[in-house]
Amino acid sequence: MAAVKLTPAEEEAIIKQRYLTQMTVPKGNLPLKVLTKKFLQLLEQLDKGPDSEAEVARLHREFLREAAQTELQAKKLRAICEAATREQESYTGKQQELEAAIEQTKRDIEDKKLELQRAKVLLGQNQQYEVLRHHIMDHPSREVTQAAIDAELGLMEGAKMEGDRIAQLMERRRKQFSLLFYVIEELQRTADNTAEELAGMDGMELDA
Repeated sequence: MAAVKLTPAEEEAIIKQRYLTQMTVPKGNLPLKVLTKKFLQLLEQLDKGPDSEAEVARLHREFLREAAQTELQAKKLRAICEAATREQESYTGKQQELEAAIEQTKRDIEDKKLELQRAKVLLGQNQQYEVLRHHIMDHPSREVTQAAIDAELGLMEGAKMEGDRIAQLMERRRKQFSLLFYVIEELQRTADNTAEELAGMDGMELDA
């Protein structure tokens, strides 16, 4: 268990309490033992009768003095116990505060870990978004693409109309050439017939 850090004021109060309640007892002369001995001596002198009144009075005074000292020492001992109890409670309170702070720190660390994980996920999503955005920016927009398609369709329509116009013109030219060829053939046929007729007329004149 980690040591509990006390404030300077708390340390000073504990030192003062220990100083005020400090007591020393000579070895072998415990207070209750001395008090019991004095009491037994007093009883012994009382049993001797009137001749021991002076000694009884002296022993009585010593007994009272020893009883007062024993009571004082008992009060000091009680004060020491109370001080120790308060000190223990102070240590216990500090320990509880420390453990609570440690638990709170652990929870804060876990929260920070979750925030870091969420931040990493968000960063990855942002990076993917940027890649997609650049990919989209590298391609023309729908309006531009539609305009280009419309322009191409317009050119194709114009080319189709031009093709139809040329086809109609070629058809007229074909018909004109067909008519021309027909006229030429007719003229050729007429010329041939005329030549044959002229040749026949020349033969008839020779026979005559």
